[in-house]
Amino acid sequence: MDLLQIKLNTFISRIDSPFSINEVCGYLTGFAVSNKPVDSYFPALEMFFSDVSKPEKNQPDYKIVTDNIVFIKQSVDNGLPIFPFNDEDDFQFKLMALGEWSKSFILSINFLIQKKLLKNTLDYQEILHDLTEISKVGHNYDINDTDDIDKYYQEISAYVLSAVSHIYSVSKEDSSHNDQ
Repeated sequence: MDLLQIKLNTFISRIDSPFSINEVCGYLTGFAVSNKPVDSYFPALEMFFSDVSKPEKNQPDYKIVTDNIVFIKQSVDNGLPIFPFNDEDDFQFKLMALGEWSKSFILSINFLIQKKLLKNTLDYQEILHDLTEISKVGHNYDINDTDDIDKYYQEISAYVLSAVSHIYSVSKEDSSHNDQ
């Protein structure tokens, strides 16, 4: 985990978030790859991080959240690792974490599609379908009895990174066409 992810982990602990760092990073990655300004999807961040049932509770400062979105976007743009669990040695743990990450990534992409910030393309639907299956790792798929778990993780994570890069590239191209 890099320093920004450590600060984000501290932030989610401080606000008593029910989400893990893997889920939070997956969620933020969806917004990062959309190439949209933060204010266009800020309500989704508020929904994810604030506790509206307790208005007397101090609502979170979103600077660490937006800093992480910018960092993730730069990492994707430069082909750098984006998973908070990259440095873990246990491939079974990494596969489970990738499932959590994928589930939350899907949430943010679906929000963006629903709000028409991303186009609802067949490509995206296929990616979301595949990521939905990946998010079921550990729940619908038995990963305990396999000697090839490291190979599975490498293949699945490579696919996820490729899908993330694809969404980023297409949304970046769409954004540049909309700016003209």
